[in-house]
Amino acid sequence: MRAVPLLVGSLSAAVWCLALCGRAAAAEPAGEKFPDPKPPLGIFPTPDEALIDPRMARSWGTLPPRSFLATTFDIGYLYARPRLSLGYGRPFTEWVGVDANPIGSQNGLGAYGGFRVEIPHVDLRVGPRYFRSFQHTYIDPKAHYRRLDLENSSGQTAQTLTYEAELDLTFTLGPGRLTLRGSASYITGVPNGKEVYEETLHIIVAPPVVWRARLGYMFSFGSRNQHSIGPAVDLLDVPKRDDSRTIRVGPILRLALSRRVDVRGSFIFTVISPDRIGLAGGDFTELGIRYRWASE
Repeated sequence: MRAVPLLVGSLSAAVWCLALCGRAAAAEPAGEKFPDPKPPLGIFPTPDEALIDPRMARSWGTLPPRSFLATTFDIGYLYARPRLSLGYGRPFTEWVGVDANPIGSQNGLGAYGGFRVEIPHVDLRVGPRYFRSFQHTYIDPKAHYRRLDLENSSGQTAQTLTYEAELDLTFTLGPGRLTLRGSASYITGVPNGKEVYEETLHIIVAPPVVWRARLGYMFSFGSRNQHSIGPAVDLLDVPKRDDSRTIRVGPILRLALSRRVDVRGSFIFTVISPDRIGLAGGDFTELGIRYRWASE
């Protein structure tokens, strides 16, 4: 249990250091620069308006910091993830507060709640996540797993409570953005002598700890560099599983239709793993649309 508090403390210190050193950064992260044409907005775009969401609020990065309520709704192929955020600052841009969201997919139901700090180029969240699977069960330990091991429904249906800390960093570099992600997860609720398929990380875990690191480079394009596509590499490790190191590679896509609406996709395939569990071992967590709203 000591590893997670130490990690959270270190990550928090890094965030506040970056915040003090980077106050001159733009109000919105690189790659999310939208025009602010003269009000009022029309129903139809004019030639100088590249991204128009009719009657959309333009206050996210321009009004003074304030208390706000915001929502982010992700819906796509066999998943729905609404999120409610309550915080102080500029929504989706520079703020501190709490997130809460139910989780629904074809694999099960769950919920997450936690603390979040977001500033330009830095996003830190810490909190617990509960998930109850519809079909996966606790698994007897093995050195290597096959898809049939994962699909075995003869045992007790799996449910877990995971405490996690995740830090995202973004840097403008050349024609795009370098993205880094690091996370630590502490999994509880698994009976002694059993292992479990972690539904968010998509890896079979011998509790309690899982580490993940991601390196990606997103090439920006579009009239305001509002879209991005590029490769990402994931490295995951389960300390209590021998030879558990997993490497995944694949593209990530984001099309910003407006400041409110994105089309998102991630297609990260497993290339090295001790297990052979098919697509269940990859990261295909996004293939859909994201909608955002915030109070003024």
